[in-house]
Amino acid sequence: MITPQYYTIVSGRGESKYKLVAFDKALLDAGIGDYNLVKVSSIIPPGCIFRETIDLSKGSILYAAYAEKIVQEGQSGSTAVAIAIPTDSDKNGVIFEDSSDNNVENIVRDMCQEAMFNRGKSIANIKCSSIAIKGIPDKYVCGISAVVMW
Repeated sequence: MITPQYYTIVSGRGESKYKLVAFDKALLDAGIGDYNLVKVSSIIPPGCIFRETIDLSKGSILYAAYAEKIVQEGQSGSTAVAIAIPTDSDKNGVIFEDSSDNNVENIVRDMCQEAMFNRGKSIANIKCSSIAIKGIPDKYVCGISAVVMW
């Protein structure tokens, strides 16, 4: 059984004439483009430790809870991710992610608070990362916000 020991929280932006390349460039901008992401549901393991940088070999697997948004010319949007760390380090925390045409940072913070309340857990800290994007002519623009764990 694999339980991540570390996590980081990132956001990035990318643009291209191709949707998938815009997504790839957003991953690179966020610092997670050279890893294999495995999408997970939104639980942070007990005792998981925050790291500013990922200390794994390129090509390694990263577990990720993320939101992405792709826009074109005349459109705008945002992505956000928030993580609630419990006061009791023996308990798990939660991660929430969202994307929209509007700013979603406050929404993911609120979702973390409600989810921790539903679990009967008090919050030591909520960390958040978000990015706003705006479409440009003849290109797709992608935003991504993620909590990655390893």
